[in-house]
Amino acid sequence: MTRHHVGNALHYYLKTLDGPVRVVINDSERVCFCRTQDVAQLLSPLAHQSVRTEALTLKTFDHQAVTALYCGNSQSFRQLVREATDLGIALHEADIRPEQRYLIERFIALDVEFVGEWVPNESIKTLIGHRARRTDIDVTLSIVSLDFECSMSGELYSVGLYGKDNEGKAIELVIMVGNGEGVNPPLVASSVTYIEWVDNEAALIIALINWFARFDPDIIIGWAVVTFDLALLYRRAALHQIPLKLGRHHQLLTWKVEGKFRPETLVLPGRVVLDGIDWLKAAFYQFDSYALDNVSRQLLDEGKAIDNVDNRGEEITTLFNEDKLALAHYNITDSRLVWDIFQKTSLTEFALERSRLTGLEFGRVGASVAAFNNLYLPHLHRAGYVAPSEPASDGIESPGGYVMDSIPGLYQHILVLDFKSLYPSIIRTFLIDPKGLIEGQAMSDTDTVAGFLGARFSRNAPILPDLVAELATKREQAKREANAPLSQAIKIIMNSLYGVLGSRGCVFHDAKLASSITLRGHEIMKQTRRWLEEMGLTVIYGDTDSTFVHLADVSSIDNIDDFARSLVTKINRKWQQRLKRDYNLACYLELEYERHFEQFFMPTLRGSLEGSKKRYVGAYTQKNGELKLVFKGMEQVRSDWSPVARQIQAELYLRLFTKQDVVEYLKSMIVALQRGELDDLLVFSKRLRRNIEDYTAKSAPHVKAATLWCERSGDSRFGKRGCKVEYVMTTNGAEPRQYCHGNIDYQYYLDKQIAPISDPILTILELSFTEVASKQLTLI
Repeated sequence: MTRHHVGNALHYYLKTLDGPVRVVINDSERVCFCRTQDVAQLLSPLAHQSVRTEALTLKTFDHQAVTALYCGNSQSFRQLVREATDLGIALHEADIRPEQRYLIERFIALDVEFVGEWVPNESIKTLIGHRARRTDIDVTLSIVSLDFECSMSGELYSVGLYGKDNEGKAIELVIMVGNGEGVNPPLVASSVTYIEWVDNEAALIIALINWFARFDPDIIIGWAVVTFDLALLYRRAALHQIPLKLGRHHQLLTWKVEGKFRPETLVLPGRVVLDGIDWLKAAFYQFDSYALDNVSRQLLDEGKAIDNVDNRGEEITTLFNEDKLALAHYNITDSRLVWDIFQKTSLTEFALERSRLTGLEFGRVGASVAAFNNLYLPHLHRAGYVAPSEPASDGIESPGGYVMDSIPGLYQHILVLDFKSLYPSIIRTFLIDPKGLIEGQAMSDTDTVAGFLGARFSRNAPILPDLVAELATKREQAKREANAPLSQAIKIIMNSLYGVLGSRGCVFHDAKLASSITLRGHEIMKQTRRWLEEMGLTVIYGDTDSTFVHLADVSSIDNIDDFARSLVTKINRKWQQRLKRDYNLACYLELEYERHFEQFFMPTLRGSLEGSKKRYVGAYTQKNGELKLVFKGMEQVRSDWSPVARQIQAELYLRLFTKQDVVEYLKSMIVALQRGELDDLLVFSKRLRRNIEDYTAKSAPHVKAATLWCERSGDSRFGKRGCKVEYVMTTNGAEPRQYCHGNIDYQYYLDKQIAPISDPILTILELSFTEVASKQLTLI
């Protein structure tokens, strides 16, 4: 379902078992709220405006009576907001869009049932809706992966379309400028059935519009498909003065803000656009680079159908001029790779489940605050309140998660014990709730649960803990049904609840709420440590929800996994007993056994004997018998370190844990580096976050390299935001790999790259990198 506000009508585009349908809700009013005592002052200058009022039984968080303000059109609503701002009168829930409010007040998310009457003689089935309710329905959605190829200046060469139509049939099409002539042998061009030849760029755009009208896909997927492909198509269609009718009902693709080509500004009625990069990040996939070639190689073990990915712009133009069939193959391969990534990661299913859970518009990425509002507001209204007009806290910050001082060293047998969904469990257990907070302040101690910073939470009908409980139940069911997309969507939503309450961008933000979560987490982690130590165990580190326990003597333990499971059972029982005794609360805290690291290394801070935080490396044996290394916060997992540093670091720890010679390996790598044998591993890679002229400090190596790249190539494109800069450190400083004039500064790599990752290990051996390197360099 997609949704729009058109004039004073709400438009919803639905996919039904009988095809696409448009539902129109006429005479929609936009509503917000203000204190009843402010109504007369606010409306007196607006007597000529169409603002309707209605006194309600709702009240503010300050327990003030509330009146609803209904505006018949957007113009009167904007005037109302301006007048309230000028008068300093607070409006409540003025940011909730009418098409969204209509659904969330009815607890409607992705699936909906409308009742109304059909409008005859419309090109798309149209229903005038009178009533709506939530339902469950399973319909098949048609999806197409779209990808453009173009010249360096943006002129369109071809568009690839790959996916499945409304009947489930395969789509494989490249619309290409040209006629197939010049292909050798000529018969080959006509035998490639997935190419549709067109005369020029304008004909390509028209052919694509016609294809959309015929195949009518529900979902468009791609890679940077909004910011690049659709933005480029929009600009090229405007150049040719072609109305870009890609929406349903032949409606135009437009942008809410001209020149701002972002997913949140795209308007494409009746269709949903999902960008692979955005949705991988939303589902918490992490890659050093989100370039399609890199992601597809990691997920699919297959890359782009082109030899030189870094200079693909020039190669694409060469293929267009000399080998259009190869370009068509490259184009359709890119489209297919995106399709296969979505299939492999279940991104479409994840996006659907997220929308179904939160009521967010299908395809809207991010928007944690909006998701919270959708879940919370209808319950809040039924409890008799409207949302606050602004956050309660101004400049009062809640502390972050608990991080314990570590005990550095090399260990054997470390158990990692994690609290399952700690912050959501704290919310559920200790009844942390915005409504409960404002009600609890006036209640007796026996009727409330103490929080932090003076907070007290009512035990009477809390909203947020019940929502967490509902989500937790759904997640357990999703796990039982092996519904990974739903389980992941619920996990992310549950974990975002604390972040929303801790954000000043949320009107429910109150330091008492956020602190009652994080400081309770501190208390839980500290008490758990004390109980473990009372059992004779050593806790070497703790971080947010994880506790690292050292088993100093395993000779009396028959099975370490069984021992760990019995350990968490004891701790969980202690928490249940303590919360019942001290707070009269049911306990939803659950400690789990996460991992047994057979080998573990906790480094010190550089230049200090103090243990580091959020940095360690551990190793465990996989089912296939191979040793698996896990790096946390180390250079190995940071993209701003060179490949040579990451490769050497991984090998050093593998050798350390498997009792192989570390020093001899390091010596051999120093020699190889000095001989130039590792030059391919010395290339740094980093994208520009803005255009180079917009950097105030230009000392960053990748900015310097990008500047030289533009100067030496004569091409300013290499200094634009998003450009991937590959550079090496030379005796002249950072230089672009493609135009490197200086000699590689091997000493830089020894001092700044290899030494920092080697010293923590060498310290254990009572050596230093300087010692090892100096002895080795005298032999070169």
